[in-house]
Amino acid sequence: MRRIEKIEGDKKRFLDLLLDADPYEPMVDRYLDAGEMFVLYEDDVPVCEAVMLKRGDGGMEIKNLATAPAFQRRGYARTLVEAMARRYAGKSRYLYVGTSNPAVYQAMGFEYAYTVPNFFLDHYPEPIIDQGEQCVDMIYLRRDLNGMKEER
Repeated sequence: MRRIEKIEGDKKRFLDLLLDADPYEPMVDRYLDAGEMFVLYEDDVPVCEAVMLKRGDGGMEIKNLATAPAFQRRGYARTLVEAMARRYAGKSRYLYVGTSNPAVYQAMGFEYAYTVPNFFLDHYPEPIIDQGEQCVDMIYLRRDLNGMKEER
């Protein structure tokens, strides 16, 4: 059975999963405590997580989203993103995500917002490789939450 739980304490117990999305622990430390963390469980096994952070412009940002390797390509991340969109609908106009691979999020209704050039070169001590390509720029996408039914 699937369930999503908001994690109130000891978020670092999910560090292995967090590092799947953001492999530099000092970067994760910059947003983990300030963000709201949610974990999707399948039969009490944590399979996917998301860390959400309120932005200065009032939007909500997915700062970290990862699915455990053994559970990838089964729709868990999409399920969690949709749950986050419903959760923040009515509280935020946009849901943002920064990525080096925008196609995954575009398939979930996100559209291009802006680019931060050289983000991965400037903020990480080692090259970040995603799907065989070195990450250079952070591409921000956003999804309009207007008109979505808010989940309570």
